[in-house]
Amino acid sequence: MFIFMNVKRLFICFFLTTMLSLACRFTVSTPSVISQTPLQAFSTPSAEFKPQVVQVGNADVNYSNVEFTADNQYMVWFETIDNRGNGIVWHCGVNPQTGELIPADGKGFRAFEGTVLGRANPGMDAMGVYYVGMDRTGKLLLVRPTAPNAGEIQELSTPPDLTRRAIYPTILPQQQGGFVFWIKNESVPAGGTNRGNDWFELQYISLDNPSQVNVIERQQRPFRGFAPLDSAFVRWMKNKPALTYGFEDENGIVQIRMLDLTQPYPAPQAVTHDAGNKVDPYSWLYNGQEILLAGINAEARNHVYVRGAGEAEFHLREIIIPTTSGLTNPALAQSNEPIEFNGKVYTVYQINEAGTSFWDVTFAKAGEIWLSTLFESPQQQWLLSDSVTAKAEPEPFVGASQVWVFYNVIEGDNPLTAKWHLYRAETPIH
Repeated sequence: MFIFMNVKRLFICFFLTTMLSLACRFTVSTPSVISQTPLQAFSTPSAEFKPQVVQVGNADVNYSNVEFTADNQYMVWFETIDNRGNGIVWHCGVNPQTGELIPADGKGFRAFEGTVLGRANPGMDAMGVYYVGMDRTGKLLLVRPTAPNAGEIQELSTPPDLTRRAIYPTILPQQQGGFVFWIKNESVPAGGTNRGNDWFELQYISLDNPSQVNVIERQQRPFRGFAPLDSAFVRWMKNKPALTYGFEDENGIVQIRMLDLTQPYPAPQAVTHDAGNKVDPYSWLYNGQEILLAGINAEARNHVYVRGAGEAEFHLREIIIPTTSGLTNPALAQSNEPIEFNGKVYTVYQINEAGTSFWDVTFAKAGEIWLSTLFESPQQQWLLSDSVTAKAEPEPFVGASQVWVFYNVIEGDNPLTAKWHLYRAETPIH
């Protein structure tokens, strides 16, 4: 059994090697000008909307990895408690009328102690919502919230393994059970560029048989930067048991593969083949069509792809570029999160000032949180934040009659010692 020694060193490696290195694959300097195409949707800035933004929670608490369950009842989050990456997984309720946390500091149910590498993410099946994460011994735990301050904890029979990271379950509200994926490092618990690991594997389990670990693909650690499954980060498609993740094509461009577990003999298939390195793609099954939202080349640019039934590849449908940014050199569009409300669809995403590295841009540079329509002409965008502080991780919460967006404001340029404050912004979605 691997012994988790010198956790502080490993946590430092996780942040300083993982976050510093995306720029080795993608340039995070001044974005290039893209040519106008028939697919370009020209944004109409909505200057009349001025969002009300408030800080929520306790200003002395670190709110990291904030996620909302698919039924919009609970917030799941990780409280970092020291600079070694140790912390606590919590869930709380959210008032659907006001967007306020229940209780106000978010510390409703203390689920388990873990580390930043094994922090929990929410899923859903026919029984309701749950979340899965890893404790400090490497065990996978599944928690079903039963109230803002209560939950049922189940230890999965998956063999313990502290080299796991990025643990995500499926959102499949129409079926029993589901699946959980993670990235496994070769030997050292750390991020995607740690030189103690020569390779990384994408693995998953079925919740019907959690003791059986399935390997999808192994990728080598490049000399510099991330493996493609980290830069074009792995995700389950929302509402479908299908995984999307990055691979490098014959031209050295990071494209997307999909593993569709609804197929009789599932095998990964390439589903994009166009120019531009894909960054942090989010996939979503909506109204019978598959949608893929991806940043491109670490620029302040998102591509919206669509794939219909029977099609082999995704096709570019829309381009999203913030047109009135207050940043001097906006860069690195990422963290797209789709929103559905009253028959319309949107995405929220972040950009930050260009800098020298992924860590520098994402956690130390001023940023903005943007909301955009999807599949509307003219396209509309709204700036939900200021353009002064460092920001990360926009997360939409769909309430009873309106939508809010929560996000982190990072106080300090070192994620090991910074405060991860939590803010909530109003949106024009009512």
